[in-house]
Amino acid sequence: MVDEKASEDGVETASFKISGLCSCEFKIIEKKMKNLEGVKEYSLNPVTSQLKVSFNKSLLTIEGIQKAVSKAGGKASLMRSNQIL
Repeated sequence: MVDEKASEDGVETASFKISGLCSCEFKIIEKKMKNLEGVKEYSLNPVTSQLKVSFNKSLLTIEGIQKAVSKAGGKASLMRSNQIL
């Protein structure tokens, strides 16, 4: 089961494991998430290299989030619901 939660208002939440960046480079991902259309809120933990994003699924997709992280120089792998965030 993938950690995707959908609500009635079209907002979905997904969790990602971030690789390819050191903790000091996570500011780049923060900037990307702040400027990415459709992101409602996000939390980024550079210690565990995990990103949780709530987004409007009519404006943004999981692939769109992964592409934004890729442009920041990292890789975002979708996490399963049984993985700790």
